[in-house]
Amino acid sequence: MFLILFLFFILFIYLSLKYYEHIKIYDPREELFSFPDDCGIKFEDINFTSRDHVLLNGWFVKGVGDKVILFCHGNFGNISSRLDIIQDLHLLGYNFFIFDYKGFGRSDGVPSEKGLYSDVLGAYDYLIERGFSDKDIILFGRSLGGAVAIFLSSSIQGFRGVIIDSAFLSCRTLGHDILGYNLPRFMISNRFESIKRIKNIKVPKLIIHSEDDDLIPFYHGKKLFETAPEPKRFLKIRGSHNNCISESKDIYMAGIKDFLDSLE
Repeated sequence: MFLILFLFFILFIYLSLKYYEHIKIYDPREELFSFPDDCGIKFEDINFTSRDHVLLNGWFVKGVGDKVILFCHGNFGNISSRLDIIQDLHLLGYNFFIFDYKGFGRSDGVPSEKGLYSDVLGAYDYLIERGFSDKDIILFGRSLGGAVAIFLSSSIQGFRGVIIDSAFLSCRTLGHDILGYNLPRFMISNRFESIKRIKNIKVPKLIIHSEDDDLIPFYHGKKLFETAPEPKRFLKIRGSHNNCISESKDIYMAGIKDFLDSLE
């Protein structure tokens, strides 16, 4: 009887840790509280499927050229939390596609590392079906979305370019920064090992990180940059993890525009 209770206790602790890990990595919201046309931007509401056949939702904003930015957002909220970046990139004239992962916004399912990879592959498939080629696509990933963009660009070679903003080396490394010690590998279900994948990305890269980032320390961005092969650029900005874009708006947008212009 004691052994059974002990095993149940161990199982309870294990499942509790898994739940804690999940809610710290994924913090979705279902309700869309704003839309691009609220600020005068026409858009298409798009439903498409992930590679593992789950229905996802996204927005396509048409630009003036033949290039498209595929945007992978962070772990909080949904696409309606990203109107600022949609407005900023729309002003640069590019086509723009932003989508929600499983469990975010109007997308079905439950998020996971494997699931997010399947989701971005589905978004890529949608753009190819729409008539874009690999050379027309510029990947842009912020925070957790940086890991998603690094996965896709290390798996499919030939994109126009990749922008990685405020990304982390791996979940285990970031966990050590937050907790002060390393969790055993068998206890970590979500790994997002970007530091291993970024060395396989041969296309032009812009890596952005704030030296004041209070969630993902600055050295993560620097190490990703140092590990990445040429061609590459690094843009250092200021401000906290969630406010660095607004606090460094001029240098942030100028750096992105200069990188995008270089791809032409």
